[in-house]
Amino acid sequence: MRTRNRFWWFVMVGVLTVFLIIGVLVGFFWIQLAPAERALLLDVLNRSFIYVFTVAVMLLAGLGFAVDGVFHVYILPLSKLVEEVTLINTVNPSHRIAMQGSSDVDRLVTAINENADRVEALQGRVEERIRLAKAEAETEKNILAAFMADLPEGVLICNTDGRILFFNNRAREYLSHNRLSASSTASGLDPFMGLGRSVFTVIDKNLIVHALDEIAEKLNTGEASAAAHFVAVGEGDRLLQVETVPVLNNRRDFNGFILICNDITVQLEIDSRVNALFKSLVQEVRGSLGGIRSAIEAMLAYPQMAAAQSERFKAIIHEEALQIGELLADSEKAYSRQVLTRWPLAHMAACDLVEAIARKAEAKLGLKLAIYGCEDDIWVRVDSYSIVLAVLFLLERLKTHLGVRDFNCCLERRGRFVCLDLRWIGKPVKIETLRQWESEELSVAGEAIPLTLRDVVGHHDAEIWSHSSRRLQNTAYLRLFLPSCQSDTACNIRSITILPESRPEFYDFDLFNQPGQSPDLDDRLLTELTYTVFDTETTGLNPRGGDRVISIGAVRIVNLRLRQEDFFDQLVDPQRPLPPESVKIHGIQPEMLKSQPPITTVLPLFQRYTEETILVAHNAAFDMLMLQLAEAETGIRFINPVLDTLLLSSVVHPSQGRHDMESISGRLGVSVVGRHTALGDAIATAEIFLKLIPLLAKQGIYTLRDARAASQKSYYARIRY
Repeated sequence: MRTRNRFWWFVMVGVLTVFLIIGVLVGFFWIQLAPAERALLLDVLNRSFIYVFTVAVMLLAGLGFAVDGVFHVYILPLSKLVEEVTLINTVNPSHRIAMQGSSDVDRLVTAINENADRVEALQGRVEERIRLAKAEAETEKNILAAFMADLPEGVLICNTDGRILFFNNRAREYLSHNRLSASSTASGLDPFMGLGRSVFTVIDKNLIVHALDEIAEKLNTGEASAAAHFVAVGEGDRLLQVETVPVLNNRRDFNGFILICNDITVQLEIDSRVNALFKSLVQEVRGSLGGIRSAIEAMLAYPQMAAAQSERFKAIIHEEALQIGELLADSEKAYSRQVLTRWPLAHMAACDLVEAIARKAEAKLGLKLAIYGCEDDIWVRVDSYSIVLAVLFLLERLKTHLGVRDFNCCLERRGRFVCLDLRWIGKPVKIETLRQWESEELSVAGEAIPLTLRDVVGHHDAEIWSHSSRRLQNTAYLRLFLPSCQSDTACNIRSITILPESRPEFYDFDLFNQPGQSPDLDDRLLTELTYTVFDTETTGLNPRGGDRVISIGAVRIVNLRLRQEDFFDQLVDPQRPLPPESVKIHGIQPEMLKSQPPITTVLPLFQRYTEETILVAHNAAFDMLMLQLAEAETGIRFINPVLDTLLLSSVVHPSQGRHDMESISGRLGVSVVGRHTALGDAIATAEIFLKLIPLLAKQGIYTLRDARAASQKSYYARIRY
């Protein structure tokens, strides 16, 4: 656009100059003529005016067409050529120029494309060398990352401002509150946790500040251990014991801190029950001991008492002693159950479990187990030691009770359960016998635990039954039902129609004067900011006509890296009918929205997701207008600064005719997956935005202020609907 305007400006100046020169010459010639010659010339012009005028107009038209042809053949291709070369050199080395112009321009395009092929091949070899050079370091880094990610403790690493630099899976589980939980919103805690966010939104700031003050005091006094501890409330009201550890640089200056979280909810409950059990035991034993003491003191005080009276005191002592024994036995069982609840269950391949059973059965009981039905995708969640001991206990009882020595061990998945069958030739075990075995403590070949078979089976949420086979005569089996740790979740697969055209541009919303704009923010570099890139799907394309949001998807960009794991994806009940023509675009069916929360629930959570970030969208005015129109209903107002990839694309590529998402993605080499879904479009927009940042820098656009000013001057920013 700037090239075209500049060219026609020069053309106009040139034409005016030519006319000025012609006018001066005509004037000079006119002065040299005698009066009679002037009269004769005027008479000739008067009679031939129509012919002279026609010739002049035709000459001007021909000149205009010639100039326009020169512009499109020689000038405009050069302008586009600069943009295309910048695109290849900056963000998309695989892009190749496809344009027509003069023969010289065509030869130049061919030469540039050939050079781009050579450069890309050379770049590929260089990148391969770099990749190999980094492989060893990356391997060590990935080992550390995997180790940290799978730690049983939740770990967060924060900088001095409390911004999260790292967190693992367990920390997300402990602290990432339910996104649609009213309690988490009311508590003031953020339902989202991600890199670059403040840790104070998921843990009470006062607790962390107090711990840091305690650490600072320990560092000042030179204590060897500078850690501090506190208890915080996590997701689902679980209690977390948090250890705060400082991060110091080589000069022992405070450089950040690490939070290590352990869930102590179950432990506190168990300790509370054990404490209550201990107090009850002490109280009851104290009463019995009091009775024994009184009886013994009476007998010592009256050694000559009657034999009958002495026998009564002895009976009291015996009865109280028996009662103490029963109390101790009951307490031991109760304590064993409390210990059982502390036993962790781990994921284990069912094949590995039965193979361990077979090995121990042969080693300890001399029994052979043939294994059938092993599949690699069958997994269970068990405490392997106790469940193996329980099966060995059953095998020993079957061997003793029925005299069976040959067993088949079969695995079968049935729904959410895994069936572990112990089969033999002979009679089945009676239910009464099986229930008697369940009440016995587990003890096999010198190995024992102070728990019954029923305790172990119950701890695994399992069941055990005795059966006889209907298909195989004289075959019986015990079946142990173990819950599978892999549950198939039914997924709603949306039918998506990908259309070639983007939705129309809307600019009824003023993107350039957001209330959240500040001078400090304006002066920040685009490479330093944190962004929320979002998109909405709606019931239609007429916001002021009553169309409403039905889906919001968003991802974050932190330190110029797209964080796809830190996303917002939520369907919204529009509380109005969904037109069939809109379903063809986004593929969201009306039944998918019936159980979803309304905009009054979703928008407050989305606002908290976007806090302290720059909003980015493609054709942002449409999405912002949808959010603005929901303000009256929700009371939520978005004041974040806004950038629009449509406007920014028109800034870096003014000579390109199309700036819809498909065209921009093709130019920049961005793959669009899940087009016309809110989250899919948000991810594509984020990748486009990351590609645009270096192109903006090529044009001297470095800060947020620069980007906003350039966007405001874009031709598309002047469009009104």
